Amino acid sequence: MHDFPTAKDQFIQYLVKVQNKSDKTAQSYQSDLDIYFEWTKRAKVDPLQIEYRQLRRFLAEQSAAQYARSTIARRLACLRSFFAYLEQEEIISSNPALLLQAPKLEKSLPNTLNKKEIDRLLDANDCSTDDGLRDSALLELLYASGGRVSEIANLSLQDLKLDQGIALLRGKGGKDRYVPLHQLAIDKLRDYLSSARPRLAAKARTDNNTSNTVFLSTRGNALSADAIRRIVTKSAKRAGINRPVTPHSFRHSFATDLLNNGADLRSIQELLGHTNLSTTQIYTHLSSKRLLVIHKQAHPRT
Repeated sequence: MHDFPTAKDQFIQYLVKVQNKSDKTAQSYQSDLDIYFEWTKRAKVDPLQIEYRQLRRFLAEQSAAQYARSTIARRLACLRSFFAYLEQEEIISSNPALLLQAPKLEKSLPNTLNKKEIDRLLDANDCSTDDGLRDSALLELLYASGGRVSEIANLSLQDLKLDQGIALLRGKGGKDRYVPLHQLAIDKLRDYLSSARPRLAAKARTDNNTSNTVFLSTRGNALSADAIRRIVTKSAKRAGINRPVTPHSFRHSFATDLLNNGADLRSIQELLGHTNLSTTQIYTHLSSKRLLVIHKQAHPRT
């Protein structure tokens, strides 16, 4: 006989150890399952032997409570995965969430930066200071590689092959990939690694375990993903960009600029580390949107 808390804990361990899901994903699923469990107690239904119609009621109440469609879709995905695991372990006979339909999500176009904004951002920091040179190298790498903020935060010195002009990015689920770097990014990284980084590393405590991390704080610790986000926000304000800019803005701009300059979708998919081509295809919408603007400005009949 299995109880829900035990089944939930085993499922979360399975996500991390077998499916190589990130800690963030595991925490998100755990939170969603806790919300589901609280609902089953109020509704007086068995959380493990629940039926399809009861699950529909759960989702309907989520919608009535005005949760975002994306949140409801994520919770449904969590439940599908959870019940699939229970079926695999022969704890239940079938997956009651399999036929449930997720709410349709509005597709929002990625937030990209134009060339002038990119240029201002990459020139926004004072390279005469250690943290300014670090921030400048960091922004160049974000735009040169299209890397996720977690990939850049976890980058080690061994992952940079500057003589070969490439960097090894360690992606989601253990999916690593090499990305080429342009010369401006290579030069800026070399400047940072040869001068600013050794001085930042010297400020670390002797028990510090981040000696191989590329980007260090002013205390010599590894820069976290949140710290990188703050650096991007601060640099955007310094560059006079009065709208939200995140590390992902660089990733979106990287992909869009490659597409607009003739790169094919398969190559962009590989560079971004996308599992499915459909994820990469959203950038074709951005390209089409820009073409429509150009057409409207330039065509004699418009």
